[in-house]
Amino acid sequence: MDQAIGNAAINMNLTQYRKVFTPLLLVSIVVILTLITVSIYLIFRVNKKNISVDQEFQSIPKQGQLNKISPPSTKPEELPTNVQQIRQKIISSQIENRNGDLLLAKTDLYEIEYIPAPNVFFITILKEPAKTAKKQAQDWFLKFGLQNSDLCDLPIRFLIRDRNLRKANPNLSSLPDGCTP
Repeated sequence: MDQAIGNAAINMNLTQYRKVFTPLLLVSIVVILTLITVSIYLIFRVNKKNISVDQEFQSIPKQGQLNKISPPSTKPEELPTNVQQIRQKIISSQIENRNGDLLLAKTDLYEIEYIPAPNVFFITILKEPAKTAKKQAQDWFLKFGLQNSDLCDLPIRFLIRDRNLRKANPNLSSLPDGCTP
């Protein structure tokens, strides 16, 4: 009998516990499901933001447009003799040595550098008007006696490092005018 009374007391206690813990258990489950739902939402929202940032950068000219630097197709020794001599004259006109990279000209609109390792003349357009800067930089090379067609083989590449300037000039080619990739 004592055992029956003890079991009844345990059953009552379990029943009381069920009454108390059932709502707590339901609230806990709802809280956990809410946290999981919010976490999943935030993860997808962050991924969408990353995608929109990537799309924003895609709207800026890619390396393939203005800043893609295709390797020189003509080696310096394959250039015509007169172009080789003019090329050497251009390189020797340096105004500053920047740890092996040679600054050849600098204006408010552009800088011209010769980078020996890839054997390329880089023209960095610094500010608007970008088309004018490009034209003036090409003219700088022509003053040495080169022809427009020689600029393609020299090789010369145009860069715009400033993001806003690049965005404002999405169709400006990295090649001199009249050159094809």
